[in-house]
Amino acid sequence: MDKIKKGMNPTRPGYKVGSVPAPEASEQPQGGASSVSFQGATKRYGNSTEPAVDHLDLEVEAGEICVLVGPSGCGKTTSMRMVNRMIELTEGDILIGGESVRRKDGPRLRREIGYVIQQVGLFPHRTIAQNIATVPQLLGWDRGRIRERTSELLDLVGLEPELADRYPVQLSGGQQQRVGVARALAVDPPVMLMDEPFGAIDPIARERLQNEFLRLQANIQKTILFVTHDIDEAIKMGDRIAIMKQHGRVEQYATPAEILMAPANEFVEDFVGADRALKRLSLMRVGDVNLWKAPLARPGQPTAEVRAELDHPDVEVPYALLVDQRHRPLGWLTQRDLAADTVPATADAPLGPMLETGDVMRDALADLLQGESMYAPVVDHSGAVTGILSVEIISDFLASPEAKTDEHSAVDRPLDADRESQIRADE
Repeated sequence: MDKIKKGMNPTRPGYKVGSVPAPEASEQPQGGASSVSFQGATKRYGNSTEPAVDHLDLEVEAGEICVLVGPSGCGKTTSMRMVNRMIELTEGDILIGGESVRRKDGPRLRREIGYVIQQVGLFPHRTIAQNIATVPQLLGWDRGRIRERTSELLDLVGLEPELADRYPVQLSGGQQQRVGVARALAVDPPVMLMDEPFGAIDPIARERLQNEFLRLQANIQKTILFVTHDIDEAIKMGDRIAIMKQHGRVEQYATPAEILMAPANEFVEDFVGADRALKRLSLMRVGDVNLWKAPLARPGQPTAEVRAELDHPDVEVPYALLVDQRHRPLGWLTQRDLAADTVPATADAPLGPMLETGDVMRDALADLLQGESMYAPVVDHSGAVTGILSVEIISDFLASPEAKTDEHSAVDRPLDADRESQIRADE
């Protein structure tokens, strides 16, 4: 848990503590998730001859995370802010759930769309509970309902109930960011806009918050437009990625796997980086590929049986793996081991790296290379061997059409050991 900064005065001159605009008549956003459709969306400022965003066409499916990524000044934030009309369209339209944003009152539209920004934007003169309750108060919710929703959201984003009465200045940056997400979710919006939400946080906290948000998204399944300038964050967070160039022109709109393995042009290839194959391996687990089978041998087994398996024309791994009675790998048998009449209790060659089916493939390749091994046994949660991973399997996968198409959604990808262990603990 992040540490709370104590002993600081949360109020500042010039603020009216607890003040909030008068509520409108109670209204119910639809909740769930809605599709977002950019239809020739254009923004031109003043008399400029060049539009900031030029006829953007983009379809975002309900419940997906769409990441807008590109160099500074390419129009990604402008495009996102046209969705809730914080920036008005010059031409074209944007539909949310098939309904034009132009047909809605601007303030009401913004209260129906969640919004998380880089600097969080919490009101410093209001408590955490009051910050989360901002939009429900504007919509006229009663106090009991607001209190219940606030408590629910604090639990959802992993904050302790006692923080409700603190002020933003008394929280760490990571805790403030969680409050910002909770406030954006307050009225269960069908769409959320996230403008570089983790950009102002240190790298360790940023990775943790990214992981936490993806776990949250697995539960809430909102439609999310996420803006970043970091391609690695885009690959990690996005179900689909729109790589943008100047004037909001989309150079490629595809899944992370397709962008990594089949960049549309030189701009996309350069933007993604030279380590595209390694980034692709970070999106998958060892268990996502077809593993090879090695001849398995047990102590005391006649070596003639093992040699017969090794001589079979269809053998995939040319070495026999010594296992115990529970199929747990012990080591690799050598020719000297097999020269005896029976399989020894201890293998002559060390086991080397041992992997699990849930391991990230990029880490598995690193283990193989570091161990100077062509093969590594893969085990399940009980430690029993399920197959063999080889460098050749990885190479063949990267060269296959499946490398561009077979991938997990953003919330199901193997992100890192910390997230995997947390998921297992929850299960």
